[in-house]
Amino acid sequence: MRTLYIEEMVCKSRLNLSSFTVKHASGKIKLIFFPNQIGFSSRLRKTETHRQRFLLLSKSQPLTRASNQTKKMGSTSPKSSQVIAKLNLKSHQEGGFFSETFRDTSVILSKSHLPPQYKVDRPVSTCIYFLLPSGSVSHLHRIPCAETWHFYLGEPLTVVELNDNDGSIKFTCLGPDPLAENQVVQHTVPPNVWFGAFPTKDIDISSDATVKRATRDHEAHFSLVGCTCAPAFQFDDFELAKRSELVSHFPKYESLITMLTYDE
Repeated sequence: MRTLYIEEMVCKSRLNLSSFTVKHASGKIKLIFFPNQIGFSSRLRKTETHRQRFLLLSKSQPLTRASNQTKKMGSTSPKSSQVIAKLNLKSHQEGGFFSETFRDTSVILSKSHLPPQYKVDRPVSTCIYFLLPSGSVSHLHRIPCAETWHFYLGEPLTVVELNDNDGSIKFTCLGPDPLAENQVVQHTVPPNVWFGAFPTKDIDISSDATVKRATRDHEAHFSLVGCTCAPAFQFDDFELAKRSELVSHFPKYESLITMLTYDE
């Protein structure tokens, strides 16, 4: 047992004391109390501005009922098919699964006011969910607008960018740990750049750019991200890469390009 001195207490309801939040010098802690602890309520009715002492269970002595509650809610990792069903994702022609979550029609941009690569009028921005399971790739494509990727759930994925102008290639690992080396939680792909993606742990690229693929369970291993486009994404502008053309520009990466493009 350990003693915590409470500086401030915020109770959600004096009639329902199953959950309340306390605040102290090290931050906020949310406590959950179950019916057999309801006698604790008498302490909650005291003046909130007074310093109170509460006995809290240490981490080594978890509440039995809380543990049972966690089990009921489910402690196993989600499967890709569960996430796809929950978010109502559909197959995307580039690979993976997506669902548009927002299209900002408060501002409409006319084609006449946009660069020539934009083929139609459009809203100012769009957002989607995008899920890429193990064994799948986002095939190389390009669009005239910038696209920002946001990591949400699952395992890291690698975004690949090929720049026609200078022949450069860029790899960006998008993942859950912002403190990890060579990993980010957000990345923006600039306009008019060929780009695609693959599950990071699926692919090993050697120093000579040879690609080696691993076989893993697509239900257990996946990445869920968000993609924001501004100006808005329109399928009219969407262009899939042709394998032969990219290989001629990036011959060293023929193996990778073959993996990230459809057969012609």
